[in-house]
Formats: sequence, structure tokens, C-alpha cells
Amino acid sequence: MSKPLFDAVLFDFDGTVVDSSEGIYNSVLYALEAFGYPRPDEQALRYFIGPPLQHSFMHLLDVDETRAQALVEKYRERYRSQGVREVRLYDGVRPLLVQLKGSGIQLGVASSKPVPFIREILSLLEIGSCFDYVSGIDFTQNDPDKEALIRKAIEGLKLPAGSRVLMVGDRHFDIDGAHRAGLPCAAVLYGFGSREEFERAGADFIVDSPSVLSAILLGPQG
Repeated sequence: MSKPLFDAVLFDFDGTVVDSSEGIYNSVLYALEAFGYPRPDEQALRYFIGPPLQHSFMHLLDVDETRAQALVEKYRERYRSQGVREVRLYDGVRPLLVQLKGSGIQLGVASSKPVPFIREILSLLEIGSCFDYVSGIDFTQNDPDKEALIRKAIEGLKLPAGSRVLMVGDRHFDIDGAHRAGLPCAAVLYGFGSREEFERAGADFIVDSPSVLSAILLGPQG
């Protein structure tokens, strides 16, 4: 077996490791209904997967930070009790994680999702042992910076100087954050971003499945 091409991989979470759209959509609708807003269309709902929640509510409804934060709190009311369980692992992700760990690659999460939610889902799906570090937000952070989350994950992994690290995500926020942190980024088409979005953001790799990602990370095997 040849040596892996990267020493560590950082994964975005929603839209990259898990499809959490059901829980996110239902919790967004719960919040909007509570405040009397009309039901948005599917395209608007998709915008809530990836960006920070406060940003998404401000973008969709053209409201100020105070109202957006109130919507976030109402969203989390339902997500905490129900939405966190409305999730599924993307096909091929579990074997990819096991393969990478078996190859000696360190794995981290770099997500704008609250850490308690990430850990609960990792436990629910029985993949928590695959990850060496989880970088996310706490419930007081309103507008987390992706670059900062990525740098926090790198620091948390305690990687030696010169380590080769790849970020993997499904939105331009992941690509932009990775590049600002000095990392290459692989964008996955099975999540919630588009090829056009990835090309515009300058993704270093664009992949349509975890198996293609495996080939990038591990190189030719045999």
C-alpha cells in the first residue's frame, strides 16, 4: 500500500458527512411559523445548509441581527428535541472514514454547527471514534468564521509542522475558509453545493462520491 497523500483531513459536517436536511428544514419551518413568516420554497430552504444560521435567516428574511438570533433560538428549540435525530450518513462515508483511519490519517470536523449537536449525531451514527477532533461553535456564537474553525481544528489535531491537510466541504464557505487558512479544498457534489459554485470559488478538487475522494486522499492503492 502506498503512502497517503495527506496526513489529515478536515470535514465539514452538514452536507459532507451527513445529510441533515430533514431536521434542518423542519426546524427552520418551525421557527418561521412561530414568528408568522410564510413557508419558503425548496431553494430557499437549501440555503440553510452550510452558512451560519443567523446569516441564513438575515439573508432569507432581510431582518436585523436581533430578529435573526431570535429565529435561531426558536430553530434550536425544535432541533435540540427532534431535528438532531432526523439525519442520515451519506452512502460511502462510513467505509471512507474507516479506510482513512486505517491508513493513519488523522480526521477532524470543522463545522459552523454547535459542537454538542455534532457529537450527538456522531454518537447516534456510531462514527464518533473515527474523528480525532471536532471544531464547531458554542451556542453563543452568531457568525462563526470558517477559517477560524479550520485553524482551530488544525490546532486541536496537534499536527507536526509541514503536515499535509485537506479540507472537504460542500459549499463555497468551506473552499473560501480553507484557502484563507492555506489549505486545499475538495468539494463534494453529493451535498448541497453545485459544480458552478465550486468552480467559481476555486475548489482544488471536485468529487461526486466518497470513493473518488478516497482516491485523492490515498493515491493509487495496490
